[in-house]
Amino acid sequence: MNCQFNRRLVVLLMVTSLLGVQVRLPAAGLVSSVKVVDVVLSPDGTLAGQVVDTRNRPRGGTIVDIHRGRRVVARTRTDADGRYAITDLPGGLYQFRVGDSQTLVRAWAAGTAPRGADSLLRVVADAPVVRGQQEDPPSEKAESSPGDLFASPITSTLLVFAGIAGVIFFIAELDDDDPPPASP
Repeated sequence: MNCQFNRRLVVLLMVTSLLGVQVRLPAAGLVSSVKVVDVVLSPDGTLAGQVVDTRNRPRGGTIVDIHRGRRVVARTRTDADGRYAITDLPGGLYQFRVGDSQTLVRAWAAGTAPRGADSLLRVVADAPVVRGQQEDPPSEKAESSPGDLFASPITSTLLVFAGIAGVIFFIAELDDDDPPPASP
């Protein structure tokens, strides 16, 4: 009875560890996919910018929604040159939505913004969404580092199948506790 409980516990631990590899590896690449744009507000709390299309042409008459969390805190329409301005906006983290495009914005009060902050927020409307791509293309002679073992989907898939085969082999060995037959 106790031996059977130990077998089940070992099998459960092995299967759980395999599932952890499957969940952890794909999720690892999603952590750094969001880019935050720093923008400095004018002294009166105005955030100004321009909406352009993917060919850098102004998009007039476009609705710009500004969210803070789940709440819409401002909504405006661009002029003929694609320009907009939102007044009385306190500093903080906002999500700008223009059509299907979303931009995460960190608005800074005047005098508190980091050096790289822009004074105007340029939003590209309906930019194509590309997921799972690297920002910088790999070089021709890319060398793998020791931490890149699980970066390849092929490697992680092979490791999962090897783990499953190991579990099957282990279960087969556990069931083979019967003593060998006596020789005639």
